[in-house]
Amino acid sequence: MTDLLVTNVRPDGGETADILIKGGRIAAIGANLPREAGVPVHDGGNAVAIAPFVEPHVHLDKILWGLPWHSINVPPSLRAMIDNEVEIRKNLPWDTEERAGNLMRQCVAMGSTHIRSHVDISSGYRLDNLHAVLRAHEKTRHAVGLELVAFPQLGMMIDPGTADLMEAALDEGASVIGGIDPTDIDGDPKGHLDTIFDIASRKGAKIDIHLHEAGELGLSALKMIAERTRANGMQGRVVVSHAFCLGDGPADAVDAMIDILAENGIGIISAVPGEIDFPPMFELARRGVKCAVASDSLRDTWNPHGNGDMLERCWLLSYRSYCRTDEELVAALDMGTGRGADLLALEGHGLDVGCEGSLVLIEGENRAQILVDRPKRSLVVKRGRIVARDGTWVA
Repeated sequence: MTDLLVTNVRPDGGETADILIKGGRIAAIGANLPREAGVPVHDGGNAVAIAPFVEPHVHLDKILWGLPWHSINVPPSLRAMIDNEVEIRKNLPWDTEERAGNLMRQCVAMGSTHIRSHVDISSGYRLDNLHAVLRAHEKTRHAVGLELVAFPQLGMMIDPGTADLMEAALDEGASVIGGIDPTDIDGDPKGHLDTIFDIASRKGAKIDIHLHEAGELGLSALKMIAERTRANGMQGRVVVSHAFCLGDGPADAVDAMIDILAENGIGIISAVPGEIDFPPMFELARRGVKCAVASDSLRDTWNPHGNGDMLERCWLLSYRSYCRTDEELVAALDMGTGRGADLLALEGHGLDVGCEGSLVLIEGENRAQILVDRPKRSLVVKRGRIVARDGTWVA
């Protein structure tokens, strides 16, 4: 079903209107739109309608969603956490396909209709995680868009064969090349970044690099990323996830780096971690850096928190950034909707005529109040098809 008339809603909290979706696209918005034969009608009950949430960074292959409670063992280092996860994943009762599908359905129920997921590629995993997530998506593709990042979680230069597997992943369903801490994990920042950019340039892929490295070490890595982005003409195709160095680096160096990011079209994604300084998201946006919030690690061997709810993640950003005015609160909400779509270059995201016929209905007064109170999603629509009701997957 790609035709739907949603009546009695308030687009972005404004005046009450109807939204007509035809052929999976928004065909008309206005008061008391005429009913058309054969087009189903849903009464929105005067709910606020917003464009869907975008989940730009999650790990579908790592998720434990739906499994019994898993107590977190916190090893003393990032490398130890990675090795700990590898061991635990060997003995999980559900396979990657089932677990990934569970989280995709949960994300849709919470209002996200597009996901970018990193999937682990290594000499041990080979392309198994990629194939499993793709199989899971075959059962949910009508409800959620998916793009996959070939991610060298275990290292690339220190794991011979991984680079070749990452390139092969681009021929089998991935569209983005990932990277991770070129100094701390691989011990070879030049080799790590040169390899990533070489693959991406030859294959026409995008890049999304995990950068946990803090302070001046992280800023040095950002500088190297910017140099390669410019040299390879990849402006607008490179994203750095986490970028903690923008939150804890020297103020003058961070200020200069923000200009460099803007000049080279490098985007930033933050999961707004609880214990770590994160990038100044609103300052990045003000100065022209594309940026968005994401869930990242949730309910897995790394982190027991999270539920795939991007509205909650936007609230966390607002809380930690001390947003109080309606304008500030709406700006925080946009970090999980419009800015996420812009960062991932999603076409047709929005509530204008001609946009993709996807939307979320939330009972509330306005967007600021919705962000603060985080009500249940009463309806989620993907290209004219109802895919979730009252916070529950129905597709």
